[in-house]
Amino acid sequence: MSKIDKHKQLRPSLIDRLFDDSPHESIDQDRGRYQQLKDLRNSVRRDLEDLLNTRYRVVAPDSSYEQLQSSLVNFGLPDLATVNIIDFEKKKVFTRELENILRKFEPRFKTVRVEFVENNDDVDRTLRFRVNATLYADPEPVVFDSILEPISRTLSVEESQHGR
Repeated sequence: MSKIDKHKQLRPSLIDRLFDDSPHESIDQDRGRYQQLKDLRNSVRRDLEDLLNTRYRVVAPDSSYEQLQSSLVNFGLPDLATVNIIDFEKKKVFTRELENILRKFEPRFKTVRVEFVENNDDVDRTLRFRVNATLYADPEPVVFDSILEPISRTLSVEESQHGR
């Protein structure tokens, strides 16, 4: 694998290039590498949250259409109301499935591993898991903590300070 050229500018994702954060400026300011990496990590966090909050189709596409398996038809997670994660084996299956989804739909991850985080409070019914990944553009590990709210079934994703 080729090494990352530290002097080369990081290119934002297509969606980030389409949005103009400073419409009043005709030319974008040149940002340093630190700011580029910070922006990249923020966009990965945002896109990861969007991916995890999207529920995919109810009916699976015909398996004879192999390309559909990695298309937008399967973008997102299954309905989390149907996911049983009470015992250890079910958690393992869910984390493997989540890792596969992240590998498929987050191409900026070089490596990815998902692990459950136990709740400290017995009354807390939120589902917590941590996404440990390495970005292609920044070979340093990045860690995202995710919390599923059981009532709304929405996931929030924050970059963890524990992994850095």
